[in-house]
Amino acid sequence: MEVRELVGQFVERMQVLRHLLPIVPDEQLCVRFESDDETALLLIGKESAARGMENDERKTLTVRGSKEALASLLNGELKLQQLVRLREVYVSGSFRHMLLLESLLHLAKPYRHVG
Repeated sequence: MEVRELVGQFVERMQVLRHLLPIVPDEQLCVRFESDDETALLLIGKESAARGMENDERKTLTVRGSKEALASLLNGELKLQQLVRLREVYVSGSFRHMLLLESLLHLAKPYRHVG
């Protein structure tokens, strides 16, 4: 599955889960997921995206890795910190934004039936 599709599914889950609203930042945070041949952007924030996303590196978090590693991250199979420790993904940006992304990914994990 393409990284853009996985990001789209994550956005759909976030929109349904109202309990995430208190931790979504007021100002827009841009998360850039980069694999070998694809880049997908995720804008997180209560503020409208139409308000000019000037390329402010202080509000940008970049996650680089293979498609498989990004898929396991966005599908909730592995945590961001685990993938960083395994050197499967590399993150550039503020530690605070990385923790926010990890929290959102964890809280918006797809539900899996135990059976």
